[in-house]
Amino acid sequence: MVRYPRCWAIVAVVVFLATSSALPLAAKDKEQKQLLKFAARMAKDGNWGEARYRWQRAAAFDPENPFILNNIAVALEAEGEHEEAKVYYTEALALSHGNDWIEDNALRLAHLLDTLDADAGDGAPELEAAIREDSGKESRKGPDPTKVQILVPLPPKLDVTGIENILVASFLTDESENLDINREIVRFLRGEFRQETSLDVIDATPPPAVPEQRLEDLIENHEFWKHLGREHGADMIVSGRIDFDRRDVSGFQNVDTISNVTGQKVRSAQFVEQEEFQYVMTILFFDGKTGELLHREEVRRKIKYQGLANDTLTAFFDMSEMISSDILSVVSSRRRLEQRTIFQG
Repeated sequence: MVRYPRCWAIVAVVVFLATSSALPLAAKDKEQKQLLKFAARMAKDGNWGEARYRWQRAAAFDPENPFILNNIAVALEAEGEHEEAKVYYTEALALSHGNDWIEDNALRLAHLLDTLDADAGDGAPELEAAIREDSGKESRKGPDPTKVQILVPLPPKLDVTGIENILVASFLTDESENLDINREIVRFLRGEFRQETSLDVIDATPPPAVPEQRLEDLIENHEFWKHLGREHGADMIVSGRIDFDRRDVSGFQNVDTISNVTGQKVRSAQFVEQEEFQYVMTILFFDGKTGELLHREEVRRKIKYQGLANDTLTAFFDMSEMISSDILSVVSSRRRLEQRTIFQG
């Protein structure tokens, strides 16, 4: 019988233990990579719930990985969990020492929250503080970043809890020879609120007239709005001021044409006839019970048409469609397309 030195037996035991402990680590590493790969694919397909679930499982293996935490934050944004996303971005920034891609994501969320909370003045101070704290520090390299598009759910600007109906009153406007602006905007807004919100639209014909006052005085006329709300049983009243005009903006412009002789593109100055329409609206939302102003929204749009004989009504409704989402966002939730960066590895 062959006897081996005692030291060889010790070496064999050490090798066995190292190998046996390495096997589970290798298996975990393989599972981690599969989770991250699958989650990235789900995110690109817009399946954010599944992506988030996989990233959270991956984070259980590596809880201080800033790139996984960043990915979870992006998924939370896509699901409308803005406050929780702030927490994950803040931690990811600290752990990555201000990675450029994570910082860009955090800045975009901070800007979005500042926009949403402009009236309340809350914003995202904790997130902005975390960004400032880590700015200028050496950014840790990470896995390959990839851009994704997310449709961020946004709440209405107004809390419409308990509001069941809405009354569209007349708007202050200047007279126009070619268009009854007040009639058309009331008709348009009624249709939008009826089709795109859950509010009942009160059909008052003709639309209730409003006092010919300065806009600021009209806003302060609480008794009038309270009377209007009581008369029509309105929870919310919409009114405001709208200015719509057209002007000739014809002039010389550089125009590219294809030469019939050489087939090449030739740029030359040509006189172009065109009109510009401008649309400026201040829309006011009042509480029908108290007459208090609930929200003020101002929108401006310009659009140009070729020629000088464009249909005014067509231009008016084209521009009304352009501002529709701004108005509806006051009383109904919507989605906003945003770009974020996730890490695949």
